[in-house]
Amino acid sequence: MEQFTLIIVVGWFLVGAIFIGSSASYFLYMKRKAGKFWQINANKDYKPSVAILVPVHNEEKTIQLKLKNLERVIYPTQTEIVIVNDSSTDKTLEEIGRYTASNMGINIRIFTEKEHLGKTKCMNLALKSISADVVIVSDADCFWPSDILLKALPFLSDPSVGAVSARELLLNPEGSWVTEGEQFFDNTVEAIRIGESKIHSTIFFHGGFAAFKRSSLGEFDLEVDDSGTALSIIQKDSRTLLLPETGFFTPFPTHWRNKLTIKIRRASQLQQVWAKCLKLLIKGKLRLPNRIALPEIFLHIFNPELLIAFVAITIFGTIQDPIFFAAFFLFLCFTLLIRKTRTIVLEVLQNNLILLAALSSFFTNKGFRLWKTVQESRSLITEDALKQKNLV
Repeated sequence: MEQFTLIIVVGWFLVGAIFIGSSASYFLYMKRKAGKFWQINANKDYKPSVAILVPVHNEEKTIQLKLKNLERVIYPTQTEIVIVNDSSTDKTLEEIGRYTASNMGINIRIFTEKEHLGKTKCMNLALKSISADVVIVSDADCFWPSDILLKALPFLSDPSVGAVSARELLLNPEGSWVTEGEQFFDNTVEAIRIGESKIHSTIFFHGGFAAFKRSSLGEFDLEVDDSGTALSIIQKDSRTLLLPETGFFTPFPTHWRNKLTIKIRRASQLQQVWAKCLKLLIKGKLRLPNRIALPEIFLHIFNPELLIAFVAITIFGTIQDPIFFAAFFLFLCFTLLIRKTRTIVLEVLQNNLILLAALSSFFTNKGFRLWKTVQESRSLITEDALKQKNLV
């Protein structure tokens, strides 16, 4: 029995070490790479023509603030703002009309689809009429600092770069323990994405700010939206970068249930992208370097299953050797008293559980093609909150 218990304990340590060590080692490796200099020829005099696509579906409460924010963006030539209206049934179009009536200097064009097709299908239809050098996508609940184009677009002057994205910054990082955890998660993940960008590319793109060279952009990916589009550009031998120099602001839910709605959708989309990468890798057609693709595929698709194995061995081990595992739980409880450690442990467990939940939608082929807005996030967008960040 003692030998059997030893095997359980060794197996428990091994599974735990792989589960924790794989993500920790990849983070540390990419964090070191993130501190390196860019191997990019960014020309500050590069001033391409720009079209900003703003997809909307029932955004009457936020659209005027969005337009106020875009009007403040500094750029030497006039930009075209294309509102991609996916069959809004509220007063979104009326609010746009009110704003343009009193702000004649802003160049706004509205593309309207009467049938509710979903964000990506609508944007692809609108894209057919875009001739600008650079196409930028920005969701209606995301707000830019006024200098974002001056900082981001020079990176697209490098012939090897096909698209760039910006960091996600929360409007309400201290709103609750939920937003504090999300801010920690964003900082951790974005350190990884910046490291990947310094090496070659990242496919993790945000809908708040995603700028694409029109020559590199065929159409937006119907299945996986922003990140799927980034992958398609990489497959054309262009780089896709997350820039630490730039960021956009967006609200995040303060309630855990609403966080789950957003995170499971994002996790499912990322798993679909990495499943595509796995298929391309097997066929020998993936253009993303293996030192980025292999760890990401493992962490998003396979590592969450190790959590199940770890929990199962822990339960079985507790039955076999309650003293040893009681000591482990006591140690765990002690470490959770430390706020930073508690945040790390809870986010690691939570995000792997979210990946497990997302896997169910992946294997059942359940997509997220139509929008599902979390209303709590929209309620956090106020003029006062935006003024505090100098966004309107």
